[in-house]
Amino acid sequence: MTINDMKQTKFNEASFTEWEQAAVKSLKGKSLESLETKTLEEIILKPLYTLADLENIPDEQTKTVRESKESASWKVAQPSVGLTSEEILSDLNESLSKGNNVINYKVEIDHKWNDSQLQELKELFQHYEVLLDVKNDPSFLKHFDYLNGSIIGAEEEFKGARTLHLDGSKLHKAGGDAISELASVLVQADTFVHLHGIEKVEENAFVQFSVDTNFFMEIAKLRAFRILWKAFGEAFGKENAKAIPVYAETSLRSFSALDETVNLLRAGNSTLSCVLGGADFVSAYPYNYLTGTTATSNRIARNMQLVLKEETHIQRVIDAAGGSFYIESLTNQLVEKAWTYFIELMKDSSPESRESMLLQRAQEKWELQLKAVSSRKKSLIGTNNYANPDDVIENPVKHTDYKRLAEPFEDLRKAFKQFPLKAAILPYGVLKEYKPRLDYVNGFLNAIGITPVLAEANLKPFDLQQWIENDNIQYAVFVGNDDQTAGLVPALLNEKLSVPLDVAGKFEEYEDWLEAGLSGSIYAGQSLLIKGKELLALAQKEGSHDNA
Repeated sequence: MTINDMKQTKFNEASFTEWEQAAVKSLKGKSLESLETKTLEEIILKPLYTLADLENIPDEQTKTVRESKESASWKVAQPSVGLTSEEILSDLNESLSKGNNVINYKVEIDHKWNDSQLQELKELFQHYEVLLDVKNDPSFLKHFDYLNGSIIGAEEEFKGARTLHLDGSKLHKAGGDAISELASVLVQADTFVHLHGIEKVEENAFVQFSVDTNFFMEIAKLRAFRILWKAFGEAFGKENAKAIPVYAETSLRSFSALDETVNLLRAGNSTLSCVLGGADFVSAYPYNYLTGTTATSNRIARNMQLVLKEETHIQRVIDAAGGSFYIESLTNQLVEKAWTYFIELMKDSSPESRESMLLQRAQEKWELQLKAVSSRKKSLIGTNNYANPDDVIENPVKHTDYKRLAEPFEDLRKAFKQFPLKAAILPYGVLKEYKPRLDYVNGFLNAIGITPVLAEANLKPFDLQQWIENDNIQYAVFVGNDDQTAGLVPALLNEKLSVPLDVAGKFEEYEDWLEAGLSGSIYAGQSLLIKGKELLALAQKEGSHDNA
């Protein structure tokens, strides 16, 4: 086909009905609903979004988001790092010279500042906007008369700075979903309004969000806040409440100390969500934040934002994600659900009760996430999937305010280093028939910290027992196709092997096999963490025998 022919080629417009028919045909008996997914926020994600999905969305939704941003760009607000005031100043000067736009500094009591250092800091504060966290030492502010920016933890108003901190990160760190975070911010804002009035709040407040790797949902969350803020102002008689600054940091919820370079992808994903969601200030955690940052990792974290600015031109477009049927639909559903939940919370007059309700919801959502990761319905590459058995956490893992999904796996891996379990996979049948199960069992055990050895295929019971004794095997998993498993497992159980034996897969005869001496099973959808704890108990028992 020539280029001219290509230009003349036309494609018939496909209707939604035709798409449905083609999709159903490709599903081979499954329903179209099987393509739908329910999110943590109980929003149903559809496989296809069309203009029809915007019919019930207010026309001014996209307009509201865009009018609440003064600029299409954002400010790079990478936090300063250092153990001493000298190191903090050095890092500040370097980062500001290499692309940082904001002085983002968390004050620590053990950072001792002398007069000359404070003078240097004052000069920097005169030229740059600040994002200060003084919760650990509010008295630090007494050294300054004026600051341009935002302050977390200020005990009173401060000239030039916003000091009313609306913290959406707190619920995120506790495991909450987007609705919990948005509703929490509105509850905090309501408290401030009753203390200071709506005018003071819009002049003196700023909001902070943590942004995880659920790419489109996180974009929609930041957009939804701007719409909710307008609705909040209207509820207090303010028709056009001024937009407040949005500070977003990449979340540590999905960060792992295992195969930590994967955190580069997680942080990059979250950073782009911050930007497309319309954050005014963005900070990204270095990929090795949990085990110890380096000058290189800090530079990479900063450069993620600089590359987005210089290479993508996103900073030239206000609300670049706006207009997407999918994102507009997500935004609208978050707005409706978060506002409904906020109204429900406000029916309870007790602030303590509201806080309790929010934390309870966050805990419920956290348990759902942990269950999804444990059963591999949610993937953490390098942690619960495609784990590297040789990966060792050499440095202590830094404690953070975040509940992290990878932490239970890190604990298991450490425990199995202390109490190794000599495990074996026993393959039976033809390789091409049992290999999928073999690979699954191997990956399953690797994820919890066990590196199994592979026995010779199709060993006879006597030879198998000899091999187990010679190789000091402590635990074994039978792997075969359905027929091989159903036929051979009972025979092996009759031989009374000297080690606990599991079977790979699910079988109708499972209960009978348990009565005959089978230890358990490994199968898709099983909880890695529950099984891991069972095997750890076995390893600790065997370890105590070794030390006896």
